[in-house]
Amino acid sequence: MHWQSLTQVGEQLFCTVETSFAKIDNELQLIEHYRNSPSGLVRINCGLQVIETLLLPKLAHFKDKYPDIQFEFISDNRFVDIVAKGFDAGIRFGSDVAEDMVAVCISQPMKMAVVATADYFQKKGFPSTIQELTQHQCIGYRLSNRHLFQWEFKYSGQIIKITPQGQWILNDDYPTLVAAKMGLGIAYLPEELIAKELANGQLIRIFNEYSYTFPPLYLYYPHRNISSALRVVVNTLRV
Repeated sequence: MHWQSLTQVGEQLFCTVETSFAKIDNELQLIEHYRNSPSGLVRINCGLQVIETLLLPKLAHFKDKYPDIQFEFISDNRFVDIVAKGFDAGIRFGSDVAEDMVAVCISQPMKMAVVATADYFQKKGFPSTIQELTQHQCIGYRLSNRHLFQWEFKYSGQIIKITPQGQWILNDDYPTLVAAKMGLGIAYLPEELIAKELANGQLIRIFNEYSYTFPPLYLYYPHRNISSALRVVVNTLRV
């Protein structure tokens, strides 16, 4: 048996062909990766509290599982046209989502709480009725439409709404919480946001028996033909 060796030209041709096939194989693997791994930008409009307490904790693992997905979360406490503003989705209470939107429940109902510091109640006293709240320093929440957010309570099967009055008006739950802990007044905040402060005694809760519960939060988008990136977000957040 005689073995024949490649000429120098043949070796160069073989190396070139081998490199080309390796490059093609690499490109095919890359295409397969992007086909099976969701990628692209996902823009969501929602409130700041939703970003910090829901989106970031639930989607943090995407940095390893879906590294090709990029997020842009824009905080807003007003209703916006997500299509006109270029958002892929928005997050609002179920009762606030337009009927022509696809909506997916992503949270439990949100129970509200009325709280202040022990020092505040020691100086100002405890309101004995819901109506007496209007005589106290209440920390207001200004919506983007310039209206003050009304505090809602359930009393004897009816919904009672109070427009808070006070020296301090803010437009986000987090500075409202800070103001309440500083003793600046009575605040109306989501129960889950102040769980630590209630547990350690920084804040005292009143009118717990009349607490109002808002419906769950929904992630909504305009049509069912969505990107693979948004789809994995929806499936991850879905309750």
